[in-house]
Amino acid sequence: MNIQLFQFLHLVSVLLVSGVTFAAFAAPHPDNRSSYLKMSGVLSLLVVLSGGGTLGMMGLGFPAWAWVKVVCWLVLTGLTGMAFRMTGQIRMLTTVAVVAILIAVTMVTYRPF
Repeated sequence: MNIQLFQFLHLVSVLLVSGVTFAAFAAPHPDNRSSYLKMSGVLSLLVVLSGGGTLGMMGLGFPAWAWVKVVCWLVLTGLTGMAFRMTGQIRMLTTVAVVAILIAVTMVTYRPF
């Protein structure tokens, strides 16, 4: 397959999983929980598969900056479920999500190590 396809799938799925996470922060009602968690899980799987495919096609192995991105991915995925359990701390969860996204973007842009 084409590497641009994997990169496009990765970028779109990261944007969508971020959107689902922030939508869960905006409306943490129990009625929305099941649909948000399902969407987050499917999109999270697509993130990891497309990211691994991109790394494989680039032939880089698994560098340290990719491990940092994996941690950011786990944090972002876990925050969707936490939005329904910690409704009083949405501002803190939003800050954690934004910081995780910024760290992941920094890692892929600069690849510091």
